Amino acid sequence: MASIRDLLLPVDNKDDTKVVVKKEDEAAGKTDIIPTETTRFLVEFILDVICPYCYIGFKNLKTAIETYKARHPNTNFEIVCTPFLLHPLAARSAYDKSDYLIAGTRGPAYWVGPGEAAGINFTWAGRTGSTRDAHKLLRFALESAPTTTRGAAHNRRGTSAPPSPPSSSHAGTRCSPASSPSATNGNNNNTPARGPALQLRLLEALFHAHHESDGDISDPSFLAETASAATGFATAQMRAVIEDAGEVWGRAVSALVAEVSSPRGLAVRAVPTFVVNDHYVIGGVQSVGFLVDEFERIRRGGGR
Repeated sequence: MASIRDLLLPVDNKDDTKVVVKKEDEAAGKTDIIPTETTRFLVEFILDVICPYCYIGFKNLKTAIETYKARHPNTNFEIVCTPFLLHPLAARSAYDKSDYLIAGTRGPAYWVGPGEAAGINFTWAGRTGSTRDAHKLLRFALESAPTTTRGAAHNRRGTSAPPSPPSSSHAGTRCSPASSPSATNGNNNNTPARGPALQLRLLEALFHAHHESDGDISDPSFLAETASAATGFATAQMRAVIEDAGEVWGRAVSALVAEVSSPRGLAVRAVPTFVVNDHYVIGGVQSVGFLVDEFERIRRGGGR
């Protein structure tokens, strides 16, 4: 079994694209053809919030989307998160950030350059631990009841919330459309509109809290307050999801992690991993230019 540190190794060399970009259907022996001139990109982002490569990969993905949309203004992108646990048995608030996961391989100094290139000011102060609760809340922001539906399938089920103007919740980040905390599900009760946009808003808040401040997103109180501020749901409701009576949200997270990790599924062994339109798998930290090139290739129907 790969170690936690192995899972954090990046894939950022364009010469490696033959092994990190593949058709998911090809791995299953299918030969369906993607329609040409794709204008809608549904990106499943498989991640763990504590992974610095995932934060860099997310920033690069968003910049690549902005670059691509400048060329193709009629294109629509949507990002949906799928959980991955780098340390499934971690306890809450059990580790110093400065030596958790990266100890002995890549110390804090290593991340200065990659962070600056992606617009991230990495800091390693504070405590951290299990991200299972954070993933519960990311699912809660996506859907009203826990399911094990991955990625683009949420759009086919019609659960996506309509986009609204970009969020400016964190300086230096350029967000794709995200629901404001006052957006509703159409039932006039001021309940924030769940869906990929709200999930993305929460993801950015969690990334920022863990990687650019001394926030401990494994601490239930801090996590509930952070999630409430990002989504508009009450802190008490966030805490209830974390405590998860009956473990309904926890079981959904565990099932999703098992699915993407299974050799019979995607067999994900490292994050970040992106699945585009349920068809193309892109693994590792890829440059903005590489991602834009992949979107262009997928737009043309996948031909190289």
